[in-house]
Amino acid sequence: MSLMYNELADKAYSLHTNKQYAEAEKIYSKLLKIKPEDVNILNLYGLLCIAKSNYKMAINLLTKAMVLKKSAYIATNLAKAYYLNGEIDRAIKMYNQALLYEKNDDIYFSLGLAYKKLNKYDEVIKNYHMALNINPDNYKAMYNLALAYKEVKDIDNAVMYGELCIKIKDEADIHTLLAGCCEDRGLYELAAQEMEKAIKLKPDNHLFYYNCAVLYSKINNNEKAKENYLKAIILNKNHIDSYLNLSYIYKETDKLSAVECLKKALEINPKAINVNLALAQLYRDMYDNKKSIELLENMLAFCDEEPEIYSLLSTNYMDTGEYDKALETINKALEFIPESLNYLHGKAIALKYMGHTDEAKSILEEIVRKDLNQTQSVVTLGMMYLQNKEFDKGWKLYSQRSNDTKFKNIFKDKVWKKGTDIKNKRLLLFSDCGLGDTIMYARYFKQLSNEVKTLQIQTDKVLLSMLKDNFNDYNIIPKSQLPDEYDVVMPLMDIQYALNSNFDSIPYSEGYLKANIVLASNISDLDIMQTDKKKVGIFYRGNRKIFKNREIKFELLKDILSLENCVFYSFQMDEVVENHPNMFNIKEHMKFYADTAAIIENMDVMVTIDSSIVHMSGAMGKKTFLLLPETAEWRWFNDDKTTPWYKSVTILKQNKASDWSKPLERLKKELIKL
Repeated sequence: MSLMYNELADKAYSLHTNKQYAEAEKIYSKLLKIKPEDVNILNLYGLLCIAKSNYKMAINLLTKAMVLKKSAYIATNLAKAYYLNGEIDRAIKMYNQALLYEKNDDIYFSLGLAYKKLNKYDEVIKNYHMALNINPDNYKAMYNLALAYKEVKDIDNAVMYGELCIKIKDEADIHTLLAGCCEDRGLYELAAQEMEKAIKLKPDNHLFYYNCAVLYSKINNNEKAKENYLKAIILNKNHIDSYLNLSYIYKETDKLSAVECLKKALEINPKAINVNLALAQLYRDMYDNKKSIELLENMLAFCDEEPEIYSLLSTNYMDTGEYDKALETINKALEFIPESLNYLHGKAIALKYMGHTDEAKSILEEIVRKDLNQTQSVVTLGMMYLQNKEFDKGWKLYSQRSNDTKFKNIFKDKVWKKGTDIKNKRLLLFSDCGLGDTIMYARYFKQLSNEVKTLQIQTDKVLLSMLKDNFNDYNIIPKSQLPDEYDVVMPLMDIQYALNSNFDSIPYSEGYLKANIVLASNISDLDIMQTDKKKVGIFYRGNRKIFKNREIKFELLKDILSLENCVFYSFQMDEVVENHPNMFNIKEHMKFYADTAAIIENMDVMVTIDSSIVHMSGAMGKKTFLLLPETAEWRWFNDDKTTPWYKSVTILKQNKASDWSKPLERLKKELIKL
């Protein structure tokens, strides 16, 4: 009998170790019917139940074994069964009982894991240390100790024990942990180097390449990032996040490749919300609002409760001038997140362009009351106050645009604020604005220079020669050049605020810029300038991201371009410029604004939308017709005929949003009279 029992026990154990659990279980059950108090069989059967995830039966069997024999080994097995069954407190109690019988590094390690389940990191760390006191070469305990220190933000200890791990065993996982520690410290380059080490040890893990790419992106090493994303995709062609992040890199220089990346991601999962949104945004960035809107509307068929879809639809409709639809869709986004300040800002902008300025201003005031750090709303509200000539309130808010993190990172604590003493200071004036704004505010250079010790101006390269021709008393340099020593840096559009200038004290409205005589003479000698007709410069479309409601479609201009008493010169710099038999394309003669000024000098009159061209022309005192939308920029206030900035400029303004018919009728009459 005894011999047969032992043979059965040996057979069951052999089947057990070979993972033939069903046959082994039958024999264990049979043996326990013969000897119900066989501790060894109870223990083995309990371990088999753990392997089969039958934790309750394992607990029952191992509890019986513990009653019969107090053993660290059995107690540890029972603790493991409790742990896997989610009974963590009982597992901890049993691990501690096991330690009464034997001080074992593996038991302390397991106890640490159990405490981790309860987020009791003091106990986690204590028990891992106890394990290492018994066995300093316990890699699992050392690795998990480093991990625990990282999770409690004790990066110094995490790094120290991580490096000790490498001395025991150089594993890929420890390098990923060290990479995470470096990343937490903002040391992205070192973090990437650690990921490279992990990749060498485990070159077939696509997530290592992906994480390495993310780190390289953080230090703007896009080539390395791209290389690693591509390797991640080779290892896992279905890794959507690699395609998505790769598209972000491509979109800076190669938008078509970015589109292809996103399309491949959508082949894997056509309903991936983040990928669809990224592609819709990319189409918008490419000025293809039609495709963007179509994609977003298709998304609503499978995901109509994602507010960002409605928000992006709204911005697209803003681009296309469909302000009623923009308002409708941003309101839909607000139904999901009524407290979203970004969505409220979008609603205010839609209302503003629809002409509901009071309601728009009320929303912006609400946003600013809630959060002064909402810079876009603060600045927009400031512009609305300025438009109403409420200068004190307007400049106070509008000047907050210098809170932009990038601007502060460059100039740190030297950024001018209201109240900063600039007397006897070396002042750097920085063009933080558009080209037209710089031209517009150049009128204040002399007045500002009288208030400071020295004045240098850092501006866009295309403006340099023109500004130097007109303001040779100042050090004018491009933004790419390091300035001379300075005490204070002032954003250029804060000059008015600093000088306490208002509507009634705008200087040099008759003009303050002149064209370079030589350049102007060269332009006048061109064959296209030899005419007895009135020479009319025309600019009707600018950057679509900035000029949301200012563009005039070329078809609307054809009647005016056919006037017999005029010849027209297109100032358009687009890749594709429309042709008309009575209009010359002169973009080949415009490289810098000194060239633009020379051409304007040769015109009899200028016709332009709100752009840098109107500022250049007005600052030169050239007769100019400014075509303004119903909701115009703050600088034109609410005027519809003249402007205090430039005496030579006549305003032709819409009386209805998106309708250019009335301004163009007036323009035609004015040009006929020339």
